[in-house]
Amino acid sequence: MWIVRPHSKPIAPPVPTLSVGNLRIGGTGKTPVVQALARYCLAQGIRPAILLRGYRRRSRGMVLVSAGEGPCVPWQDAGDEAWLHAWKLPQALVLVDRRRERAALTAVAHGAELLLLDDGFQYRRLGRDADLVVIDPATLRARCCIPFGTLRQPLRAARRATLLLLWEELAGNPLPAELAGLPTVLLRFRSGMPYRLDSTGATHPLQQPPDRPVVAFAGIARPERFRSTLLQHGWHLAAWYGLPDHYRYGRATLWWLLQSCRRYRTPWLATTEKDAVRLLPLLPRLERAGCTLAVFPLEAEFCGNSAPLWELLQRLVEQARRARKDLA
Repeated sequence: MWIVRPHSKPIAPPVPTLSVGNLRIGGTGKTPVVQALARYCLAQGIRPAILLRGYRRRSRGMVLVSAGEGPCVPWQDAGDEAWLHAWKLPQALVLVDRRRERAALTAVAHGAELLLLDDGFQYRRLGRDADLVVIDPATLRARCCIPFGTLRQPLRAARRATLLLLWEELAGNPLPAELAGLPTVLLRFRSGMPYRLDSTGATHPLQQPPDRPVVAFAGIARPERFRSTLLQHGWHLAAWYGLPDHYRYGRATLWWLLQSCRRYRTPWLATTEKDAVRLLPLLPRLERAGCTLAVFPLEAEFCGNSAPLWELLQRLVEQARRARKDLA
């Protein structure tokens, strides 16, 4: 996997750095967590840079996805997660590079005042001030590491984390001995305001569910969670398709989506924001066919006793402000 040998000396970035990661393969909600942290930094007047590997992108080397004005490259060159960050947080810098230490220095040269490592817990070549590790129920059920299981590292690796972000479903349950005594903050996910996405990339809020059933689909780590979200919000499903994570949409997929709309006599399609990113090149064809794409954003909330997280973030923000004064 992406683990560097422990004796490799980390490179210390010149600005405060916060990593968000997990212990297993598959989605645990890191993307909305990173976005929530970046919004906090922006609200405090600190310019963050989000650094990612750029999973399943077609480009190589380092790519500046956003210089603080929204995406400046196609999503295929950035990867869907990096492009989504740049789209949702146009004021933030977003860079992808397998060598996160190189991306860090480039981000600082472009004016970044705080670095957020998306999926950085196993990447040890870049130093950081704190590590946040997301723990979901599937992580605690996992027993073996790759290639015999889904864990990237044993549970005991989380003991070097600064804070554990526990899914709210784990509240009140005893943690395994490997995690006992570590500071924790509860993490809750909720759907934001759904919107209609047109072929220009413009969004139009949907105050209520459509008056027709929708053809719903999702190509994320656990697509069934999106199906449950739709049903919980009162959306009626004409058809449902769960697809592999990071699924690439092409003409064949477009054809069977349109066929489903015709079969069930509905113009409505519904999907996640990550899927919407990968569908952007096909939106003009969907519109010409008379179909409408509804998108559900996913947002992270820190609940329960979240004071340790906010205190940590405030310390990093103060560090960034002091570094700004030193450079002035």
